Amino acid sequence: MKKVFIVLLAVFLYLSGTTHASQYQSYKTDIIEPYSYYKKSLALTSKKKNQDKAVYNLEKFVDTWSTFAKKYEQDIPDELKQVNDFNSKINQPYQIAQEALEMLKNNKIKASHIHLEKIRYVLWKMRVDAGIISLNDKINDFHEAMEIVLNSISQGKSPDSLKYLGNRYGKWLEIKWAEVGREISGVEDKQLFKSAHANGKKAINELYQALINGHFNEARSAGQKLKKSYKAIFFLPECS
Repeated sequence: MKKVFIVLLAVFLYLSGTTHASQYQSYKTDIIEPYSYYKKSLALTSKKKNQDKAVYNLEKFVDTWSTFAKKYEQDIPDELKQVNDFNSKINQPYQIAQEALEMLKNNKIKASHIHLEKIRYVLWKMRVDAGIISLNDKINDFHEAMEIVLNSISQGKSPDSLKYLGNRYGKWLEIKWAEVGREISGVEDKQLFKSAHANGKKAINELYQALINGHFNEARSAGQKLKKSYKAIFFLPECS
C-alpha cells in the first residue's frame, strides 16, 4: 500500500510539474498570433501608403488580443502571477491598439505608430517584473539603441558629429546585438537567425567604420543593412 501511495504521489508531482511547465509555454504559443498582427501594424504605420493594410492588421490585433487577454485573465501563468494587477495590464495592449486604430482612421499615421510603440513597453515591463528573459525583449532593447544611432545620423551636421556617434555608441550597438545572438536556443529556424545575426554584425562593423571616418553615405547604407537584419529577427514567430 505504501508503495502504491509513493507511486501515486510521484505521478501527481510529475503531472503538476508538467502542468506548470506547459502553462507559460501555452501563453507563449498563444501570444504569437495576436503579436504577429501587432508587428505588422507597427511596420505598416511607418508609411502612409500602407494605411489600409495597417488598419486591417490592427483590427485583427484588436480582435485576437481580446480573445487572448480574456483567456489569461482566468488562467494566469504561474510565472506571471507576481506581476501586480496582471488583469489590467494584459488588457492595456487592447486599449492602446483601439486608440491607435482611431488615430490611423483619422489619417494620423505617425501618431498611431508612436502610440503603438507603447504596447512593447507594457509587455516588456510585465516580463521584467516576472524575471523573464526573452528574445523579444532583447530585440526591443537593441531597437532602442539602433533608433538612437540612426536618428542621430539623419540629424548629423558634420563629420565630427558622426565620429562622436561612433566613439560614443558604436560599441553599445555591438554589445546589444551580441545579447540578441545569445537567445538563439528558443528559435526554430536557427539558420535564418544565424544568417540575420551574422549580417547584422557585419553591418554594425561597417556602420562603426563609417561613423568614425565621418562618412554620411556609408553610414546611411550600413544603417539600412542593419535594419534589414533587425527586421528578419523581429518578425520571427518566437520574437513575441
